This record gives sequence, C-alpha cells and structure tokens, in this order.
Amino acid sequence: MKNVNLKIKNVGVFVCPFYFLFFNNFAQAQPIVPAADGTGTAVTRIGNRYDITGGSLSGDGANLFHSFGQFSLNEGQIANFLTNSTIQNILARIAGGNPSLINGLITVTGGNSNLFLISPAGIVFGQNASLNVPGAFTATTATNVSFGSNWFNASGTNNFSALVGTPNAFYFGGTQSGSIVNAGNLAVTPGQSLSLLGGTVVSTGQLSAPGGQITVAAVPGENVLRISQPGNLLSLEIPTNPNLGISPQSLNPVSLPQLLTGTGQNQAAGVAVTADGTVRLVGSGLPVNSGDVAIAGNMSVLPQVNARSATISAAGNLTLAGARLETAGDLSLLARDAVRVRDRVQNPFLARAGGNLEIRADRAIDILTQNAIGGLSLPPQFQSGGNLSLVSNGAISGDSHFASRGNFSVRNLSGMPGNFVSLFDPIISSEGDVLFGDYNGTSLKVRANASKSYVSRTWYIGE
Repeated sequence: MKNVNLKIKNVGVFVCPFYFLFFNNFAQAQPIVPAADGTGTAVTRIGNRYDITGGSLSGDGANLFHSFGQFSLNEGQIANFLTNSTIQNILARIAGGNPSLINGLITVTGGNSNLFLISPAGIVFGQNASLNVPGAFTATTATNVSFGSNWFNASGTNNFSALVGTPNAFYFGGTQSGSIVNAGNLAVTPGQSLSLLGGTVVSTGQLSAPGGQITVAAVPGENVLRISQPGNLLSLEIPTNPNLGISPQSLNPVSLPQLLTGTGQNQAAGVAVTADGTVRLVGSGLPVNSGDVAIAGNMSVLPQVNARSATISAAGNLTLAGARLETAGDLSLLARDAVRVRDRVQNPFLARAGGNLEIRADRAIDILTQNAIGGLSLPPQFQSGGNLSLVSNGAISGDSHFASRGNFSVRNLSGMPGNFVSLFDPIISSEGDVLFGDYNGTSLKVRANASKSYVSRTWYIGE
C-alpha cells in the first residue's frame, strides 16, 4: 500500500558550548537595573541577592507594577520581589530592549502574589534557573497585558491606577514576537499555574506545576491570547481595535537564533544553531521556526512537563523530541501546522495523561517513536486515563503504541473519522471503542475491550 511519508531525517548540527560567555557578558556587570521611567522600582543588593521594592500600585492596591531597563541573573544570584498580603499580582516588565537572561533564582517573599515576567525582546532561562514563588508564575514576551478594557504596556507609559482586576489576556504586537527558551527547572508550589507565552517557545528543561495547570503557547504576532481563569482555557483573537493607548516606542524582539547564540554561545543543551543560522533539535534534527513550540528531553529522569493538566499550543509546529509529559488530568497537544514526535532508544518519548489526551493539528500529525520498531519492549508511549484522540485534516501518521482507558479515535477537524497511515507496526490498546477511517500501512494491531470497536466505517475488531 502507498504510505504518506512525513518523516524527516536527521541532519548534522554544530553545537557550541552553551551559555557561559553569554551570561557573563550580559548579566555579570549589571544584572538588574530599574528603569528611570517614573514607575518607582528600586533594587537593593545584599551579597548575591537583589531585593526589589517600590513600584507603582493599581487603584485598588491589588496589582504591583515594576519596570526594569535590564533584568538578568548569573548562577548563584537571586532576584527577590518583596510583596505583602494585599498584593495579588506583581507585573515586572523589562523595557530596555535587551533579552532577559536568567541563570539564577527568582523569589517572591512577604506574601502570596502571582508573578508575571514580561520581556518583549525575549527570555532565556539557563540550566541553573529556578523559582521559589508562592503563587502562579507567567513568563511572556507579550507587548501588552489586559486588565478588562485597560492594558498594561510593556514599553511606554501606563495609567497604573486604572489597571485593576486580574490579568486575563496577552497582546503580541508586531509581525514577530519575542522567543522564550527554558533550560532550567521551573516549578511552582502545588495547585499553582505555570505559563510560558511567547512568539516561539523552546524548553529542554523541566516545567512542574503539581496539582496545577501548565500552559505553553506560541502566539502569532498581532494576536491576543486570552486565558479564562476557570480551567485556563486558551483562545486566540485578532483585535479589530485594541485601543492599547501605547505611546510611540520601538519593540524589536531578538530572533530565536540570536537569542540562543548571543556572543556565539548556545543557550540550551538539546537545541543548536546550524552553520546556516537555522535552529534544530539535537538528535532528531527537526527544525524550530518562528511560531513553533519545541519540548525536548534532556536525559533526566524528571519529566519535562508535570502538572494536574497541561495545554501546549503552537502557532506553527509543535515538536516533541524524547520528552516526558505527565498529567493527572487532561493533556492537550495542539498546533496550527503539524504535531511532530520523535525519540531515540536512549531517550524514549512518553505522554501520559490521567484524563483525556488530545493531539490536534490543522495540517498533519507525524509520530515516529521507538515503540513502533521495538514492539512491546517499551511501555505505551501515548497513555490516557480517558479518551485518546488524534485530530487533523491532513495526514495522520502514527508509528507508536497508543493505550486508552476510554475511547480511541482518529478524526478530522469536523469530527468525522480520519485516515491513518504508518510505516511500521502501530499498536492501539483501548478499553473503549476504536474509530478511524481508512488505514494505509504495513500492519496494525488493535486490542479493544469495548462491546464493539469501529475501524473504518464497516470493519469491526474486538469483542
């Protein structure tokens, strides 16, 4: 039978030593500098700790705003945001035009405030980056943050008194938005949320929100990403008249290759800038382009994503290379272009959801994992405690082992049975029904425990 081959072969990459000179050059001399823009942020150095006080309050006193010309940390340095019990949210903007390069610890003391770190030029979390925050943590390269009908501007002037309520939307101005790279161990306290929101997001480190929500999203330029608090659902909007009230300013984000290389030093193990200036994941050779989200394993026993529930959404491609994703509840893997999954024998992939597991891409789903070759030697690499679904209008290529305690389905975006292709021998294990359209491949193993399982529209497998 004819197969649809979406597989991409490995390519050679040039990997530099990865971050020491970049952090030394940019962060050692003046790691944290308050902006002289009237916001009132003050920074006091006590050894390797930088206490951050002052700032401007919203009219109701619940939101505290800081502004920095530079915000970076070397290994061993601490950025300590001081707060109190009345402040619900701290919003810290880096308005100086340089990326924020963090290789130390960010803390919040004195209260349980949520922390928003906003740097339109880009954010890098090095291998030694970590968090000690009592509330939720959001890192974003958005140019504006919504408070109802009013917006906090990441550059320019603000009417702080009008910025009351809870931040619930992020506007990414310009045709290209800044990138976020994480090679560190970012964790929040149980029950809190952790979000990385940028134009492109690459994570080769750990993201942990036990009992909480993880949101990783790449957002196209000139779009609003809205996060509703109940369930933290995502929606994209194109504002017809955002009425941001921005004063004239220059927002020129650093490109992803520039963010990774800086003075010639790569920023994150597992991702490399090639000689032609493109960014690729080491091992798989898959490219990372503007608008993509890429999560790559780093040989650690810790999962790259660990939460009660997680949504990972890409404006372009979502690439998962040898990553471990584990949730107690639902896990959503979404892309406007393609979802691509790769691994190696030494670095197997795992997506384990206690609830529903949805893989959705407008253009294609392209999965090739070692389970397709190794048979039953590895545990199922896609596992769901509820339903497991692969949804796309394009080719759905699934060389892996899928295990669902609910229903398993392959569908198109309109909800009808979708076509399934493979190069090797995929395995489907389901305690519910199995549904898909035509199958094109060498062989297919289906194990279903439901009263009847639907394969295509007329075939029945399992009793």
